[in-house]
Amino acid sequence: MDSRLDALHQISQRKLADILTRIPGRKDLIIDPVLMKPLECITGVSFLRSNGVDKIFKLEKSGTVCVNPQWVYLIYADLITAKRVCDQISDNLRQSSQNSYHLILVPSDLVAIQQLLEEEGVYGAVTVHKFPWELIRLDGGVLSYEMPSLFKMLFIDGDRSLLPAVAQSLWSLQMLFGRIPLILTQGRFSLQIQTMVNILFDELGSPDKADAEIGCLIVVDRDVDYASVLLTPVTYVGLLDEVFGINSGTIELDGRVTGNQDKKLSYQLSSSDAIYNEIKNRHFSDVFPFLSGKAKELHGEFDRSRSMALQEMKQYVANELQKVTAIKRSLAYHIGACEVIIGEMGHRFEALHQNDQNMLEGRARRECFSYIEECFATSGKLASLRLLCLLALTTDGLSSDEALQLKTQFLHQCGYEHLVAFRNLEKLGLLTRPGSNPGSGAIAGRVAQVVSQLPKRAGAFQALAHRLKLFPEVSEEYDLKHPKDPGYVFGGAYVPVVCRMVNLLIKKEMQPDEIVKLVSSVGSVNGALGSSTQTFLVYFVGGVTYAEIAAFQLLEKLTGVRILVAGTSIINGNSFIQSIV
Repeated sequence: MDSRLDALHQISQRKLADILTRIPGRKDLIIDPVLMKPLECITGVSFLRSNGVDKIFKLEKSGTVCVNPQWVYLIYADLITAKRVCDQISDNLRQSSQNSYHLILVPSDLVAIQQLLEEEGVYGAVTVHKFPWELIRLDGGVLSYEMPSLFKMLFIDGDRSLLPAVAQSLWSLQMLFGRIPLILTQGRFSLQIQTMVNILFDELGSPDKADAEIGCLIVVDRDVDYASVLLTPVTYVGLLDEVFGINSGTIELDGRVTGNQDKKLSYQLSSSDAIYNEIKNRHFSDVFPFLSGKAKELHGEFDRSRSMALQEMKQYVANELQKVTAIKRSLAYHIGACEVIIGEMGHRFEALHQNDQNMLEGRARRECFSYIEECFATSGKLASLRLLCLLALTTDGLSSDEALQLKTQFLHQCGYEHLVAFRNLEKLGLLTRPGSNPGSGAIAGRVAQVVSQLPKRAGAFQALAHRLKLFPEVSEEYDLKHPKDPGYVFGGAYVPVVCRMVNLLIKKEMQPDEIVKLVSSVGSVNGALGSSTQTFLVYFVGGVTYAEIAAFQLLEKLTGVRILVAGTSIINGNSFIQSIV
């Protein structure tokens, strides 16, 4: 299975090589900066050179001065970036007619971009290619389509133009692993994607493999479980993503970690890094003691090397020194990263976690409301909007007067240019209750405030949480440092919805169609679960979080099955809110 997962990179490389070889002669490649990291996961400079690329440039707003007559632009299929490319090509056409221009679009060629080329008058001068790369294997069983803009396109703008490309990534995967016998879809976009995959099987063919290596595929829309995005994770990798931002498995370490304020270091997070592999999914409180213990071990190793005889020293240098040096460097970076996380989040982590838990369980609403108001002034727009969304989600929407109060305070604090963010929140159902009337008056507002403090029947979120047992039973035996429950990723407060779904399928506690109906009214089940299904693939349309990945990896250990986790991108609460803002 691991070799087949690695083959995905080789297929993507082959597709890119085919495009580059169709462009004759030496060429200059101009790459959209946001594509740099994903492209590094697929290929390297030597591969590009072997396929005729002479110089590589970043796509800059100011334009690019290329050396060769063949100009090749590599960008996401995005109208704003395509317009920038059109402007640069128009400027160059006015200066010289000697160059030829090519536009490689990832992952699909959109009709809107073709129309833009016509409107800008460069249609005949530009040859358009599409590069539908495969899912990118970031680490182990974690795959990403690396399309961070897809959540906004689908859930906010209602633009479904990239759904066929997502469907093709799932079709390609099944051509490698065999046609998956049981497929569960959850959400309207997942349903459409699965219909497209079936059409691709009819039009482009089915795999030759008689037995599929993956027994069950679950395709899930991101809006099935917003709570797993909005909650603050407690695992090391989750907090690393919150503070530094992980981009295609890489983080940028600045002077706070490296000690050099003028230098940033790109550091690849991979299971081949022994230190990172040990700590990535640990509860953060357990990470520093582990790193401290490793540092003492390393110190003892250096003390031992000082007393070695000459022959022992030669063997040590030849066999061990490089490995020990790599561990020392890794240890220094992770200790530095931990210190930055503590500095950024330590002072507010406890209050944040307590308010997250209160919101989940529908307690202390007034205190939660006050905490959000306080965060508007102290924690910045992303953190405060994130809490507002969580409160609205767990209470099935705020009253119109509550929403107006928080909206007014936020806009006064952060600026009226963020007015669009509240419109987007309403589209996502993360602000007011359905059917609530804005401006219902002061008396109605006071009544709503009083009613909100009274005991009430559980709303839709609470009902789903209790049906699926998403709130772990926390007792004195519940050990966050040696977890036995996926809810540890949120400090024992919440189990991700899809993780619970997979657990029910593994244990065969419910039939697949019962599980789908339990979670959402929009879903389907095709096929049947085999008697010995040992591999599951979970695909998140709109992005998956590192907290969910950690929950699935714990479930793997507890049950002994293999769980591959894929998504259209890797997201966190901050990037989720940023896409809304």
